[in-house]
Parts: sequence; structure tokens; C-alpha cells
Amino acid sequence: MNILILEDERRNYNHLRRMIEDMDRTFRAVGPAVSIQEAVEYMRHGESIDLILADIRLADGLSFEAFNREPPRVPVIFTTAYDEYAIKAFKYNAIDYLLKPVDAEELEAAIRRARQRTETTIDGDLGQLFRQLGQGGYRYRERFLLPWRDGYRQVLVRDVNHVFSENKVAHLRLNDGTQHPVQMSMDTLEAQLDPDRFFRANRQYIVRADSVAYIGNYFNSKLVLRLTGWPDERVVISREKAPAFKAWMDR
Repeated sequence: MNILILEDERRNYNHLRRMIEDMDRTFRAVGPAVSIQEAVEYMRHGESIDLILADIRLADGLSFEAFNREPPRVPVIFTTAYDEYAIKAFKYNAIDYLLKPVDAEELEAAIRRARQRTETTIDGDLGQLFRQLGQGGYRYRERFLLPWRDGYRQVLVRDVNHVFSENKVAHLRLNDGTQHPVQMSMDTLEAQLDPDRFFRANRQYIVRADSVAYIGNYFNSKLVLRLTGWPDERVVISREKAPAFKAWMDR
């Protein structure tokens, strides 16, 4: 059984691959596809696959975009850090999903369920889900309500320059030079921010396209970014993510 993995984090891919290959000697991980384009190419021209294990957020956007371009003919299991609202949408559409970090027993059970589904059911469920998302089934965050002095302060997403994580605490850094902690993980923030405007550069940074002032080549085929309004920040993008970042900026 060939299982295509759509995942832009090498550590997550290795974790999934080990679990899959430990489950059954006939299971083989294919990939990873780290971007929408790579996922489309695998599905169109790659070797035969029996199942897709797809992270919702790839390096350059949502995996749904890849499935819109090339509808899958095999079952799909999503992995996600999305909030409860999005998960309810998957349940409604009868699509299997796993919350990160993925548990081996849950993955095995999901694979077992996916193999029992017919091609017709999968196509119908995915089509319904894509239509819902395209018609506004999931709205990206527009503002934050944050504690401020003896009350609260509203911060608009359009004023966010970038997001920075330190000591497991995420901070919204604004264009006015201020920063504000938020009680959310970086994965949750990444899922709530529009991927057309925000890119997960690495574990510490989510950058906004409008805030990128400089893109330079770095050693070992990495990239280094400078951000408008935050001149002391240096954001490094890995060699694996660099092609997806350049494609994201060049559109």
C-alpha cells in the first residue's frame, strides 16, 4: 500500500513515515510533497498511490487547493491543528482527520476506516467540503481582542507586521513597533491567518508578505529576510521551504 504524504515539515514527515512503516510491512510512505504544486505533480504523474495523508497547511497554501486542481481518486486523511469549528466541518463531510501530534493508534484506525470507503463516497465528500470552503465555510481571522490595562484592546490583522514566538509564547508584532502576547500556539495562529498574506517562515516566525523588505541568499541554499519596521529582526527560511516561499512571493 503506497501512502502519499503531503507535509512541509521534515520532522513531521519522518514521524509519519516511521509510524506507517511500523504498522505493516506492505505500507510504504511516498513523498513528501511540501507544496501545492508538488502535491499536484505527485497525483498527476507520480507512482500509483492508495491513500493520501495530507497536512492542511502546506508551505505555500492549503492542501485543498491541490485537490481542487487535481481531485484525488483515493481516500484522504487530513492532519490538522485547526480549531473546533473547522473540525466540525470535517465531521459533517465525513472526512477523516487527525490532530497533531499524530497518535499511532489513531492513525492506524483512520487508515483502516479510509480503506473501507468507496471511491464514489470519497469524491462526493471532498467535493462538498471544497465547495463549502470556497463559499466561505471557513473565515480567516480579521482581528484580535487582547487584554489591555484594565480592559481590552482590538488589534486588526491588517496591522500585524509578523508573529514571533519566544519561550513558547506567541507575540503579535505590529507595524507601529509594538508587540502583544497572545494565548495561542503558533500552529493555531498559522491556521487562522490568511495564507495569501501570511507565511510560516520557521518555528519562530510567521511573516506578512507586505512586511518583507529584503530577501537575500543565505548559506546552504537558505534565504534570509529583513522586515519593514523591525530592522533588527533576521528571519531565516530553510532550504526545503525556500522554493515555496519564493513562489508565494512571486504572484
